[in-house]
This record gives sequence, structure tokens and C-alpha cells, in this order.
Amino acid sequence: MASKFEKELSSYLDQEDLTFTKDDRKKTFNKIHSQTTTQHHNKSSFTRPIVPIMATIAVFMLAIALIPSFILNEKQNSEADKSITSTAEEGNGNSVLLLMGEDADRHRNPFNLLLTYNFDKESVKVVSLPRDLYVDRYNAEGEKFEKTKLLHVGAHDNDPAASMKTVSNYLDIPIDYYALMPMEEIFQLLEIDDENKIYEIEEQNSLANLLEKDQKFPELMELISHHQTNLTEDIFNQMEKKSNQYDIIQLEEGLNNIFEDEIYYVELEPSFLEKLKNDL
Repeated sequence: MASKFEKELSSYLDQEDLTFTKDDRKKTFNKIHSQTTTQHHNKSSFTRPIVPIMATIAVFMLAIALIPSFILNEKQNSEADKSITSTAEEGNGNSVLLLMGEDADRHRNPFNLLLTYNFDKESVKVVSLPRDLYVDRYNAEGEKFEKTKLLHVGAHDNDPAASMKTVSNYLDIPIDYYALMPMEEIFQLLEIDDENKIYEIEEQNSLANLLEKDQKFPELMELISHHQTNLTEDIFNQMEKKSNQYDIIQLEEGLNNIFEDEIYYVELEPSFLEKLKNDL
């Protein structure tokens, strides 16, 4: 009897434990919601600082990657600036200028005056290249063409670079700068207006001698500044110095008259040409 009572009591207690009232359900849901909110808050609190930290790291790594390139560019710019300064302030060896007198009506260059400057010694070597000089013609891109008169190079290619490359290859000397001006202004500088005298100067290749005789080289440089040129201001200022000493190299003794297809030219004897290259 006692055993049966204990069994019924146990069954009753089990049923009491399993009873889940409306209040119990509400309490349970509130507890679950409270736990979920707490976990979400904790997770958010953990996640929010991660985003700016990762962004900062990414920017830092990108900066590290770009630093070598930035340093290299700065170094190259600095070296370029030093090179320009060295050339302007210390001379940095020779600079070569090709002065061309242009006959615009016929697109020819009757005058080609080569000037090589030694800034350290303040000395200038000057060569009047004959208009009829027989040369390999080059265009502005450096392509080689048929032989012709130096006079006609500008007519084939009016880019000054064509004449620069032609003379450079003929004399085996780098030419840094050019100046192009109407030949009429050169004669005005020399105060010559007689057409016969002008023709004689062109034919005899005596422009450099006349400029030296009348001491017109400084005025010629001033004239250059008003016409087409690729001279920088610093280099021009050094070339314009009145203290520069001009040395005229004469070509007459090395020139030979020749005819090709019944056309008149002049050429320099090979040994004389080699000596001229060395002198320049």
C-alpha cells in the first residue's frame, strides 16, 4: 500500500515539474532575448574596432610599397636637376651650336656656322661650313639618304634636326643646340646690303671671318635670342659672354672642287677632315 502511494506521489511530482505555464514561457523568452542581445552587443563591440584597424593596416602596407618608387623618382629628379645645374654653372665640357642662316623663299640654308664652346676656358671654335659641301643627307629621324649639298638639306626636310644630324654625322661630333634665323638679318648685322657682296660672301664662305673682324659675335648671340632655337636660358647666357675668345678654323687649304653628274660640289680631303674632327 505504501509502495503504491509512493509511486503515485512520484508521478504527481513529475507532472508538476513538467508543467509550463504562460508566465514560465514569457520568462524564458525574456531570458533568451536578454542573452541574445548581450551576445550581439559583445560581438558588435568586438567587430567595430576591427574595421578601422584593417583599413589602417592596408594603407600602411600600400605606403610601404610606394615608398621605393617615390624615392627613386625623387633621386632621378634630383640627379637631373644637378646635371642641369652642373652644365649651367660649371660648363660640364663642351656644348656645340649649329647656327643656320635660312633663305626662306627657297627653303635653303646658305650659312651653316658651327660653334663649339668650352665654358671652363671661355673659348669658342668656329667653323663656316661651305654651302656646297658634299654630304650624306639625314632627315630629322636620323635616316640616311643620298649625297647632296649641305645647302639643300633644309629644302628636303625643314626640321632643323635634319641639318643637325647631317652635320653631326659628317664631322662625327654631337650637336646639342641649333639656331635658325633669316640670313638677311645676318647681313643687316654686318651692315651689308650690296647683292654682289652678299653673293661673294656666300660663295667664299667668309661669314665667320667677317663676324670676327667686326667683333660681331656677341651681337650675333643677341640676335639668336629673338629667333627659333632650342637653347636654354642658362646655356645661352654662357654662350653670350663677351669674354669668350673666338678661334676661327679655316677650311680653304683642305677643300677640293669636284663634279658629280655635272653638278659642282666641294669636299674636304680625308686627312684634313680627320684633323678637323680632332680639333673640334
